[in-house]
Amino acid sequence: MPSWNIHIAHAEGLLAKDGPVARVVHDRNAFLFGNLIPDIYVGYMVPGIVHPIPYRVTHFAKPEHIPKPREAEFWAQYVAPMLSELGIANGRAGGGGISTDGVVDAIGAAGSKSPEPSIAVDGIAAVPAADGIAAAPAADGIAAASATASAAGEEAAAMPFGAKPGDAGSLAREVAHVSPAHAPTYELEFDPAHSARFQEEAFDETARASALPAAARHSLFDMVLGAWTHLLADTIWNSRVSDYLDALGEKPSKGFRIKKQGDFDQFGKSLAIDAFPASTPGLIDTAAQFPQYAIDERSVYFTCAIAHEIVRTNHLAAPASYRLLTKEFFAATFDEVQHAAERLIDERL
Repeated sequence: MPSWNIHIAHAEGLLAKDGPVARVVHDRNAFLFGNLIPDIYVGYMVPGIVHPIPYRVTHFAKPEHIPKPREAEFWAQYVAPMLSELGIANGRAGGGGISTDGVVDAIGAAGSKSPEPSIAVDGIAAVPAADGIAAAPAADGIAAASATASAAGEEAAAMPFGAKPGDAGSLAREVAHVSPAHAPTYELEFDPAHSARFQEEAFDETARASALPAAARHSLFDMVLGAWTHLLADTIWNSRVSDYLDALGEKPSKGFRIKKQGDFDQFGKSLAIDAFPASTPGLIDTAAQFPQYAIDERSVYFTCAIAHEIVRTNHLAAPASYRLLTKEFFAATFDEVQHAAERLIDERL
């Protein structure tokens, strides 16, 4: 139900705070990409998926009108083992969970409210600075957390616009890189053919880097943690919409779905977002090792390109005008996701 602009906003907010998510994540690019993974092979967001994977598999959810992913199962199967392997924590799968019956289990009223809301929606608040699918085992040759100096150099060379390895893409950084070349005061003489060779060399560099050993295990963990964050967000958003529907005494219908999705579209476009995953060689290698199912290189490129355009065009032409849900509903539920993610990670580490 939440669209990618909402998932990106959740990821940005979690990484911007000095909380448990920001402290445990090393590769922000992998984490951001992970926040989009569960939707990639469903087939609606990314074009040309030859063999779609059912939503019930990618999201650990029972088929129903408003499905609620079972985030705790994904955590136990994929996140917890990597916590133990990397020595980050004991990898326990406890720490409560998310109720789909209208109450966030073990969060409580105090935990679901924040004295400082974490999003800006039309001026509400300021943004603070396997059901049939075989799991793909991690490759034996995956690199250790400390990559070689040459591998780090290759990865850095392929990063866009001066970003550091592990950085996600940034629309603001991209504009700052491109805009000077088109300004009236830009007087540097250059040969178009020579400029084109720079682009060709960049692609060659990317091709060489992509042949390097797979990315570090911690990058894979960050990606898996991002996918879990997506499932957690879907669980809470879908549960709260279901609660809202019950409170109105209505049943799921085509009319409800159209109005609800229209409201979500407006809310998503009201969010100020900047980050998008960058299709670096390291990200491509890491995605190929995603433990639930390998993600092919083409799908990585498509996903990153789609995310880039979502971020680039994410704005409203006029103030949001909701037909079914409310500004208060969106602000409270967004904030609930942020607090639930930080609380559960803090408890489960």
